[in-house]
Amino acid sequence: MNHYGAISMTRAVRRQPIATKTMVATRRYLRQALTLLAVVTLMALLFVWTRIQVIQLGYEVSRIRKETTDLMRQRDRLEADIAELKSPDRLSRVASERFGMRLPMGDEVVILRRR
Repeated sequence: MNHYGAISMTRAVRRQPIATKTMVATRRYLRQALTLLAVVTLMALLFVWTRIQVIQLGYEVSRIRKETTDLMRQRDRLEADIAELKSPDRLSRVASERFGMRLPMGDEVVILRRR
């Protein structure tokens, strides 16, 4: 039997109903296996993507918490500055030093009456 005879014999075997059914079953199995592999791969990618999103959101939450803490500290400092600027001792000192103001003497007080 020569080489060409083997090829034509293989073709003849492929044309037989049992060989055709086996090939169809093999192709179906291969298609199912590839579909399952694609679904598993997509699920794995989805899982990895969700984990990355969770990590990124965790970093963002940490950043926002730090920013909130910094802003609260700044607010506390500003409130302390406001309290210091509004203090009666400071206002009295600024009035006398910067504007030359002083407390009035007894005869410098004028009482106005309503009409």
